[in-house]
Amino acid sequence: MLQSNLSDKEMLTHMLMTEKFVSNSYDLAVMESACQNVRQTLQQIQKDEQEHAKRIFDAMNQRGWYNIKPASSL
Repeated sequence: MLQSNLSDKEMLTHMLMTEKFVSNSYDLAVMESACQNVRQTLQQIQKDEQEHAKRIFDAMNQRGWYNIKPASSL
């Protein structure tokens, strides 16, 4: 069995970075798709990837590993 020397924070950070990259790749594919069925499939996959990223972000944010500043109200 492989052993990882990465901390939980490092693993989640890498996972989130990967999800961002994958989602961006699907975004480009959606924009370049001429077939409506393919476009819709890619859009659904991209939505799924964004949901995965949100869960990872939430896990990091809850642990204080990905802090955000609230948007200022106008």
